[in-house]
Amino acid sequence: MSARGIDFLQKWVEDNVPLYARGDPALAAKLAEQATADAIKAGIRPEEISEEVGSMLTTMLEVLDHATLNVPAPTTPTTGEP
Repeated sequence: MSARGIDFLQKWVEDNVPLYARGDPALAAKLAEQATADAIKAGIRPEEISEEVGSMLTTMLEVLDHATLNVPAPTTPTTGEP
């Protein structure tokens, strides 16, 4: 288990996952690939993350589902009409 890998992933998600992201598999795949590439650039082996969270793709799907459930949908501005 690597605390360094988990710390990297938590910070990466905060900095890179859109607030209003939806549970889109294509977006999850793109985020998983980018997170893995960024981890490697930061000198963190992907195994340091996957030992703790498993599949990066599954993790990103869960992150997007969590974001969808916990972030209110954008509201439409009122028109001033009753």
